[in-house]
Formats: sequence, structure tokens, C-alpha cells
Amino acid sequence: MLKKSEYVVVGSGAGGGTVAAELSERGADVLVLERGPDLKWVGNHLFAMAILDHHGFLTSQEGMGVARGMLTGGSTVITCGTSARPPKGIFEKHGIELEPYLEMAEKDLRVTTLPDETIGEGTLAMMEAGNRLGMKWQKLEKFIDPEKCEPRFCNCMLGCPKDAKWTSREYLDKARSNGAEIMSSVKVEEVVISNGKAVGVKGWQRGTGPVTVEADKVVLAGGGMGTPVILQRSGLYDAGEGFFCDPLVFTIGFHPTLKPGFDPPMTVGTFDFWDSDGFLLSPVVDPWMSFGLEMMKAKPTALRYWPKYPHAMGIMTKGKDELAGRINVDETFSKSLTHKDRSVLDKGISLSRKVLVEAGCPEDSIWVTKCRGAHPGGTVRIGEVVDSDLGTEVEDLYVCDASVIPASLAAPVVLTLVALGKRLVDNLIPATEKEGAAAAG
Repeated sequence: MLKKSEYVVVGSGAGGGTVAAELSERGADVLVLERGPDLKWVGNHLFAMAILDHHGFLTSQEGMGVARGMLTGGSTVITCGTSARPPKGIFEKHGIELEPYLEMAEKDLRVTTLPDETIGEGTLAMMEAGNRLGMKWQKLEKFIDPEKCEPRFCNCMLGCPKDAKWTSREYLDKARSNGAEIMSSVKVEEVVISNGKAVGVKGWQRGTGPVTVEADKVVLAGGGMGTPVILQRSGLYDAGEGFFCDPLVFTIGFHPTLKPGFDPPMTVGTFDFWDSDGFLLSPVVDPWMSFGLEMMKAKPTALRYWPKYPHAMGIMTKGKDELAGRINVDETFSKSLTHKDRSVLDKGISLSRKVLVEAGCPEDSIWVTKCRGAHPGGTVRIGEVVDSDLGTEVEDLYVCDASVIPASLAAPVVLTLVALGKRLVDNLIPATEKEGAAAAG
């Protein structure tokens, strides 16, 4: 199959979806290629197993699990719906001013905090306990519509069946309405380069066969693990060397009366230790079936508590990890946590235990999950593999996903990626050109 387009965007998550929507709105001819399927039946464990890379069992060579959504909308479909700005200085030192784009992203995603009745009594109890211990817990900003969110039965991490959570599928719908084409189940293998310039991509569509796209410009948005593999196969061998994965652990207890197990995740928390120690704390528990699997991996003796899942109180420690490991050209990857990484998590676990006990969980009910990675990135870092305009050494080849983030955020990345996508399109099609096209129309 041969396709032609002015722009080809590889990946449909937060970065790719934003770029596609913004480009198409400015009159560009856009083709989006998504590796995963276009599944709609969200909100259950079968869906999650179907769309997670390796059905949720993707692990590093050292055995650390990493979650990666493979479908239209990418991992935005299975996020907790939490909005967080990047730490000050992380982009500024590369000459990137994201502030105006972050403001636009927050407006698009309709960022707000949730009311108490949606957050839930158990989660509020953890926030109050944290504050009694002097930790400055507060409500976190979300891109969830409180009028659509169903309290006390949340499926954020399985895909929201109520359509309350923003996902990049909203941007993809906008792109379609502007004339863009979205092709799913297409695995892009490499960028086609001629005389130092990107002129398209080659890949394979499930059930159809080889796909070649000829394009004037290529934007890779296949994520922190997908993009470096495509770049390596295209001759950019520095991609994939060292990355972060924002390692996280859940400290779990069981409350004798409160039932926070189905509360929406990450609606409150504390960034008190973000700058000083490199981690955040926020209430999260895995969905019911995943919860049992994590028990089996971490502490089989705790399985006796599984029937008490509604009473589960969990606090996630999400830490900033150092750039280490590698994404390999065969899509395997290596990632070991350093001594510093472990120390960061250990402090978070210790504080989480105190909060759970203060909130009313018996100490003997508390256990800790195995460490896993949340959103790998930093594999195609700004200042090393791409420049401040997200361009590579290959002309007309750009990257816009978590791979370009220079260092671990230890926080959700969606808002940052939407802002970067908007900025990239402003550089590709300046506002003056957009206004001229609109006037001509």
C-alpha cells in the first residue's frame, strides 16, 4: 500500500494526537499511523489486557514491569487523568518557554479539581491524615469532568466508560473532522531518508501488509519506547541510550470501615517532597484483578485480604529516577534502579505507611507492591538527540512524545506533551501562515 501526505504523524497518544489536531486545523494534509488497534469497548480488564503491550506483562531484562498502551489514543486512554506541570527549569534551560502552551493545554483539557463527593470519603481521610502529619496534602488537578464521573466505581486505569476523562481521542476526532486520516494497526519500522532528509516512513499494517507513506515532513510520536527503536532502525543510533521510567510503588493497607478501593485515583496528594527528595505521594490502588496479581507477586500471604478490596487504601510513591539503561533495536530494554532511585522510593514508602496508619489502617495489614515503571521517556532527549524545536539531525524529521523530555518528571506527562505538541506545530506552521490560510479560505 502506498499513501501520500504532507505530514505523517507516527503515534496517536498525547503528543501525536495534539500535533495531528493542530496541523489539520491549520489546513495541513495529515496522516496518522497508530500501531495499536482502534478499540472502543473501554472500562474492563479484558480491554486492558488487549491493549497493553505484552498484555500487561512487558518487563525489562531485569524484570521490572512497564505499562504501555497500544491503541488509538495511546496511554492517555489508561491514565489516571491527573494534570501536572513540569518542574521549573527543565525546559527553560534548553531555551523552551512552555508557559503559554501549558495554559492552552489546560484550557483544552478542561483542567479542574474534583468535588469531595467524587473524590470519596476514604481518599479524603488519607489527605486529612497526611495533613495531620504536616505533609501539606491537597486536591490535585484533573482532566476529568465531575459531572460525568461516577463516584465510588472508578475505572480510570481501564479506560473510562463514562467518557469523563480527557484522552487524545478527542484530538483525533477533531483531526478527522478537519480532514486528517487515521490508520490503526500500522507498525512503522523506519523513516525513509533521502539525501539527509526525511521523505516518509515504511511499516506494516496488520491484515493488509506493507505500508509506505511518502510525506514532506515526519513527526514521530510513538512514545518513549517506540520512537527510539524507529530512529535506531533509521540510522540515528544515539536514540534509546539511557531513559527514565518514573518508578513507582504502592503502599497498601486495609481500612476497617472506609471503602476507598473504587475511588478515582490521584485526586489528592502531596508534592511536598518533589523538589527536595524527588517523589510525590498520591492515593492509588490497582483495579481489582490487577490488584490480586500484584499481591501474588509481592506478598502472597496478603491474598487473604483480596476479598476486602473495597477497603483497600493505597498510596503511590512516584519517584524521579536517574537516566540509565537502554531501549534496544529489537524492542527489548534494560533498566536497573540505582541506589539513589531505591532510596527515593524507600522514603516515600516509609511516609506512606505513616499516613495509612494515621488514617486508620492496622499496621499488620500494610504491604508494598513490586516496583514498576509508569511512563518511560528521555530516550530522545532535547539537547542531545533533538534540538529545542524537537528536530533531529535529519531534515524534516521531528519527535513529539515522552522520549524528548530531558529528565524524569516524577509526575504525569500528558499536559507537558500536549504543550510540546502545540509548540511544535507553531514552529512548523507559524500563526501568520495560519491566518493567511484562513483568509484565503
